[in-house]
Amino acid sequence: MKERLKSIGTKVGYFVFFFVAFLFCVSWTFPYDKLKERLVSSFNAQQRASSSQQELQIDELDSSFITGVKATGVHLLMAPVEPGKPPVELKLDEVRGRISLLSLLVGNKDVAFKIKAFDGVIDGDFVDKGKERIIKVEFDGVDVGKLDMISQQLGVPLEGKLFGQVDLRLPEGKASKGSGTVNLEIRDLAVGDGKAKIKGLLELPKLTIGALKFDAEAKEGILKVSKFGAGGKDVELSGEGRIQMRELANDSGLDMSVKFKVNDGYRGKNDKTKSLFGSPGSSIPPLFELDPTVKRAKTPEGFYAFQVRGQLGKPQFLSLIHI
Repeated sequence: MKERLKSIGTKVGYFVFFFVAFLFCVSWTFPYDKLKERLVSSFNAQQRASSSQQELQIDELDSSFITGVKATGVHLLMAPVEPGKPPVELKLDEVRGRISLLSLLVGNKDVAFKIKAFDGVIDGDFVDKGKERIIKVEFDGVDVGKLDMISQQLGVPLEGKLFGQVDLRLPEGKASKGSGTVNLEIRDLAVGDGKAKIKGLLELPKLTIGALKFDAEAKEGILKVSKFGAGGKDVELSGEGRIQMRELANDSGLDMSVKFKVNDGYRGKNDKTKSLFGSPGSSIPPLFELDPTVKRAKTPEGFYAFQVRGQLGKPQFLSLIHI
């Protein structure tokens, strides 16, 4: 019996050695340059077919251990938020992905990924079970100030670190049928640096918002926002509504009500803040309200209330008219 087990063990050992050696050889000799070209060309062709203006570029693609790949210098170029502005670029320093061999044996695709970008880390898992896809993403210290899309939309720089989780299940792989939760928080959020001009008028001194929280639950493709707000020392912000999820996140439909109020302490901080938002107690219209949309959005309580609609990538701010 012992001799039989020894014989079987030897054969298993040879097989394991051969299999591991084979994986190493494949990893070392795999044509990653060709794979990079294939990934880039396939993605860009897909985008053109969908009338999307996104373009993928990868500086280098290589192996990561045995069953993984590592991409460095990943660039995603998108159309500018406004005409005349440069294209929006999302640059990822390093992207690692690894597929689970055990999941492949049962017909599933399970890919774990890790992204180093914007001075933070994004960890996640993507599971494709054929009839369902599962996406889990965790953000750890991502600098929102380095997201050009948001800065261009606001017209002034941002500060803050993004933390939180996204956990979604997509029946048939469709976000329009998805369910799950989104819990995000931007800590130490601030807007402006005293140099960039808001509305092209005056430089905006740093406005501290504090911790901005976003909690939502998705059912049948509708992401219902249960919490969106912040109560920093300089501004009060809150909102509610829903997002109709789409396969391309930027195409998701927005329908939210958002309002904010600049506190008296900030408004009376210096001559610039008094000119922009109005000195407390003054009847002189502030420069911020020269925009008719902004002026109509002001409530008797001093809030500016907007209805945010359109696409997630190109939101439209419509004033809630108050009489």
